[in-house]
Amino acid sequence: MVSKRGFGHIEAVITLVIFIGFLIFAFSFFSPFRTSRTLDSTLDYAWREIEKNTSDNLETYSIVFDSSVARLVGINIPGMTNFNAIILDNSGSLIPSFTNQLGVYFDRATNNFVVLQYSKHFDAGLNTIIGTILNSDKYTISSSNSKKIRFESLFLELENKYSSNYVELKKNFNLPNRVQFGFSVLFSDGTKIETQQNIPENVEVISKNDRVEIVRANGVTEFAEVNVRVW
Repeated sequence: MVSKRGFGHIEAVITLVIFIGFLIFAFSFFSPFRTSRTLDSTLDYAWREIEKNTSDNLETYSIVFDSSVARLVGINIPGMTNFNAIILDNSGSLIPSFTNQLGVYFDRATNNFVVLQYSKHFDAGLNTIIGTILNSDKYTISSSNSKKIRFESLFLELENKYSSNYVELKKNFNLPNRVQFGFSVLFSDGTKIETQQNIPENVEVISKNDRVEIVRANGVTEFAEVNVRVW
């Protein structure tokens, strides 16, 4: 009888330990704090994925001309033949241009200094602008730079993927099934890129905002407000 009572106590203790373990597991799994942690980590990951999918290289060359060159000129920067270009004067204003496989053409007017920016996200420009490709001794590359930057065209592509196949986009981003996301971009002129999806009432929504440098569709670079949200 003493032996049976001993086993009874052991069984009771084991049962209590299992029950407490179950409660701890249930609290951890269903805890609102766990949900918050999931949203926080998903927001960080969604932000990085959106940044990766809307960024690309922008190659910049500052050019100083010899005073003897004509107004209508063409420049061929080695290695840039597969990219289109935009031209900026010394005040940052766009100069109309045309790019083909031979180079980029533009009317420099009285500008002895211009900035060429190359990207595969620019269009070719006006094909009525054609000049003579300058020899390299007629200008000097005073500086050059390559950097990753966001493009309006890539945000528009991502918005299209979001609206046409949201499930596939989430899968590509490797986001949790039970968490949803969206994003928006607000430019200084009021233009807005925004994903549309109904957010249920009484759900927790967290977001991240930042001012981000973006190349607009017309080639001008400006800062815009980017927002990413998850729920």
